[in-house]
Amino acid sequence: MIRPAEIQDLARVWQLFKAIIDEGVYFAYDHTTTREQIEASWVNLRNLVYVAEEEGQIVGAYIVKPNQPGHGAHIANAAYMVDAGWRGSGVGRQLGAHSLLIAKDAGYHGMQFNMVVSSNKGAVHLWQSLGFDIIGTVPGGFHHAGQGYVDAYIMFKKL
Repeated sequence: MIRPAEIQDLARVWQLFKAIIDEGVYFAYDHTTTREQIEASWVNLRNLVYVAEEEGQIVGAYIVKPNQPGHGAHIANAAYMVDAGWRGSGVGRQLGAHSLLIAKDAGYHGMQFNMVVSSNKGAVHLWQSLGFDIIGTVPGGFHHAGQGYVDAYIMFKKL
């Protein structure tokens, strides 16, 4: 079940976010990133924060916010987190599809991902299957913890 996050859910969303940061293979943030930094920009209820619950536990989340301020605020940006034990179960696809509906309902005209790590084949496939296009490639744009410098994609979908 996907539902809007409540204030008491934000600690768990932070845990998911931090676990992914610490893996060093999906998010640009590094292990020195603090909870306060992430809460200021992502994990807060000024953004659209939704959680996925399975068996009474929060197993995933997404956050939608403006990609840019002011004249660029009509394009959404988003971050997705799925607990490692639930990856491959379809939770990520459910979160992705749900977020597109929520973003459109919120008035966004499109969604842009500024950095999809090219080695994250599952995410690239997921976003393409949901209608995203790769609109740019940053050669060596991500420093992957295990593979060194890999390309990063900019992906976009009109809503």
